[in-house]
Amino acid sequence: MDVFTPPFCARARCIHHQPHSSSPYHDYVPWGSYHTNAFGTVPRYRCTSCGKTFSRQTFSLDYYAKHILPYSDIVQRLSSCESLSAIGRAVGASTDTISNRISRASRQSLALSADLSSVLHPDEDVVADGFESFCRSQYFPNNITLLVGSSSQYVYAADHVTLRRKGRMTDQQKKKRAKLETLWKPQPGGIEHSFSRIAHEALSVYAQGRRSPLTLWTDEHKSYPRALSRSAHLSLLLQEGLLRHRVVSSRAARTSKNPLFPVNYLDRELRKDLHEHVRQTVCFGRNVNRQMERLSVYLYWHNSIKRHRAREGPRSNVACVGCETVERENDPKRLWQWRRWRTLTELSDAMVDTWERRRKTPLVERQDYLPGYALM
Repeated sequence: MDVFTPPFCARARCIHHQPHSSSPYHDYVPWGSYHTNAFGTVPRYRCTSCGKTFSRQTFSLDYYAKHILPYSDIVQRLSSCESLSAIGRAVGASTDTISNRISRASRQSLALSADLSSVLHPDEDVVADGFESFCRSQYFPNNITLLVGSSSQYVYAADHVTLRRKGRMTDQQKKKRAKLETLWKPQPGGIEHSFSRIAHEALSVYAQGRRSPLTLWTDEHKSYPRALSRSAHLSLLLQEGLLRHRVVSSRAARTSKNPLFPVNYLDRELRKDLHEHVRQTVCFGRNVNRQMERLSVYLYWHNSIKRHRAREGPRSNVACVGCETVERENDPKRLWQWRRWRTLTELSDAMVDTWERRRKTPLVERQDYLPGYALM
């Protein structure tokens, strides 16, 4: 292994916690070492400024892990419609261990997406729509709102909301729904709130992009205009003509000429590539936060690894947006070796909910456990 140099102090309140490329961190001294079966001899260090001690593993993606597993292989298998059990059998680990590695990979994926949002300069319109699935039970359907580039098919943002079951039901199903709603009931107006958060992500696309005015394409869902009109920033952009909202019938032919093709295509890919979203599957999500972590990992694979078109060579969706630093930011060796820090990463509200597991799972009262190092 290469000689390790601490990039910064591990204590968030230390003046040396923020890394600086112009002035590397030197205010530390060696502080012994310890031995592990998985990683061998691990050196320790002590910050001379605040007195915090830390080791090489403090900066590793496998911090607190006891076994080394191939993240790239897990991501590839998850994005190829393999269940957690199938992935565990392939790499020789339990489903809990696989879920742990996917959680770590999701935070890396979210941080990479946040970094790219500041360096991408898209020259395209955006398309937004909701992908419907369910978690825990079909009595608790959800809507995952997606913001996708119209030509690159790069996914800029995703948000989740649990809905009230709708559609045709038998009398027995209606009674069961009423009984479940006495125990847990979704927040009303969830789609409008979720779309509002995703629409605000379009502001960053507009600010960083090269297209003015920016067109936001959606279907004819009634919640979308209400969400845009209730936002002061978005309504102002609409009045000034800098943002245009265009609607297309969801019943229009789902061809490549349809303006909603990017989200229609992504819907198909999610049904095909993520086992828990396959129609009539026995492999469904049991936890909302875990479900969004798996989606975050898949969106990393969709944006950065998967080819934009099967017959157009190795170019990825993020490369289609146009960014000179994509290859550097997307280096797998860096991505799956050194963990990203919450204190040093700026995230959107939807990303924070996924990173910190803030979403509520139906019929589960306690908050999901989040390891302390995930907030470092």
